[in-house]
Amino acid sequence: MPVANPRNRVIYQSEALYAGPTPVGADHIGANAPSQLQRVQSANYSFNIERQDVNQFGELASIDRVILSAPTVALDFSYLVANLYNESAIGFHVLNSSAPDWVSCISGVLNKESDEKNYFIRTTDEGSDALGIGKDVADQRVIGIGNGFVTSYTTEGSVGNFPTASVNVEALNMKVDNAISGKYLPSVNPINGNPDLTYVYGLNPVVSTTAADATTVLRPGQITLDLKDGGTATDISVLGADINDAKIQSYNISFDLGRTPLEKLGSKFAFAREIDFPVTITMSVEASVGDLVTGNLADILGPDSSYDLTVNLKDKDNAVVKAAYHIKEAKLDSQEFSSAVGDNKSVTLNFSAQVGGPAQNNIGFFMSGVI
Repeated sequence: MPVANPRNRVIYQSEALYAGPTPVGADHIGANAPSQLQRVQSANYSFNIERQDVNQFGELASIDRVILSAPTVALDFSYLVANLYNESAIGFHVLNSSAPDWVSCISGVLNKESDEKNYFIRTTDEGSDALGIGKDVADQRVIGIGNGFVTSYTTEGSVGNFPTASVNVEALNMKVDNAISGKYLPSVNPINGNPDLTYVYGLNPVVSTTAADATTVLRPGQITLDLKDGGTATDISVLGADINDAKIQSYNISFDLGRTPLEKLGSKFAFAREIDFPVTITMSVEASVGDLVTGNLADILGPDSSYDLTVNLKDKDNAVVKAAYHIKEAKLDSQEFSSAVGDNKSVTLNFSAQVGGPAQNNIGFFMSGVI
């Protein structure tokens, strides 16, 4: 439907991103309304339709181009880390930092309790902040992403930059609505591809920070890393570099949740998208080298130790841990030294670990902090 007064452009001030609850087939209103994601820096979405040509003898051009598989809808977004509210909203399990119960951060994804979600990009009228309802409610639009599954997550921080996180989502459907409430959900029935014509959604007003935590952003000066030998709880031993003297410059933690669509005859869409196992978490740490220490690669290969790695992000007063990432039973995969004219000598450590089951608390990736 055309807009009475079409806008000239859309910029970041007029948009807000929401993540719906699980399950996708239920009203998203009231207490069950989608959660607005905070500190969003970018949001990109697209769809791709694959077609199969139908050719025959006697005609050069195809007589038809048929859709044999469901369209692929992609959503990716990034945000500044202020706490772990966004992680909780998209379905990750966040531990209480004061008394962690050591449940894997993707336990809800594994047992389907928080795996599939709808996502919503709200756009208000031109020249008006999305904070509030804008000048003209009738000019608001919502892009709905239906049946979305997280396929990758990355968080990183470095000297001179705010810590950030980025998420990739794979979904089944996309729709555009001309109101922020009372419209049907963007989800579809995966068996026949029919749109949801039962349940509706309603987007709450945009807020600058959550009521529970008004933290604006975390700073690199309040980030600390603990790299411990899992067996002895002592600082890890790396070849040629004193980890206690290393000046850490950056970290990067990521994992992929690759999905295999399960299809069957009589089903228009994949009836399920199951995770490809094993799921591997990788972490890289770059540091400026101080003192060199003696060491031998053979001494590292012998015990082949496992490591417990923790990144703590504290508030500006350096008192409260707002977000913490824990990797247990990680292995050192590689160690790289770099030296060049004009640059400080640096070392990069690359670790990896695998995600365990929801009941395993001694291996995998865990998150704790404020939500």
